[in-house]
Amino acid sequence: MTRSILLGVFLCGVLGILAGLGSAETTSATQTPVSIEERLAQANKDYDLAFRGLSPDGFKPVFAQFLALAQEGNAEAQETVGTMYIYQQGVAFDRCEAAYWWDKAARAGRTEAQAQMGYKHWNGSGVIRDFDLAYLWLMTAAKNGNTDAKKMAKSIAKSDIANEQRVFDLDMKLHKWRAEDQPPAIIVRAPKIFALKLILGIAGLTPCHMGYDEI
Repeated sequence: MTRSILLGVFLCGVLGILAGLGSAETTSATQTPVSIEERLAQANKDYDLAFRGLSPDGFKPVFAQFLALAQEGNAEAQETVGTMYIYQQGVAFDRCEAAYWWDKAARAGRTEAQAQMGYKHWNGSGVIRDFDLAYLWLMTAAKNGNTDAKKMAKSIAKSDIANEQRVFDLDMKLHKWRAEDQPPAIIVRAPKIFALKLILGIAGLTPCHMGYDEI
């Protein structure tokens, strides 16, 4: 009888240890982070739900998902973060932050971000106005399939650069100009002060938080 009791206690102890190990393995597996690809796919899915008005929390948690991925260096997330800053999706409007993240994505090869950096250099949105850089970024986006960027580049060449030789030189430069070799854009975080608006305009800058309807 005593032997049976001792055997039962021993078996219960062994089973308890094994159960504990199984639980630890399950906990460890649960805590293992999912891959960047899986997180990005989930973020895109959540963005779509928020865009369609089907998310009770709106864009705010979606922005946090993309921002975390952007900070880890994911170019697609960086491009999306830039867009969310412009459209005020889960975050306050900020053209300078948009330029910061689009610049990273553009240098990593994201076509839409390249086009956006062209527009930003054209109108001085978060960066100093520079028609040459605007043309180069837009033509780079055009080479990657963005037809609207090509139309805009041609418009800048005609109306803002307005110098055939200079445009020809830029086209020659494009043969060797590579997005990934460009230095980070200098983001100019101009304040939204009405008294400075004229001065900033002359310098080719738009304040970070000045809306499109205020320009």
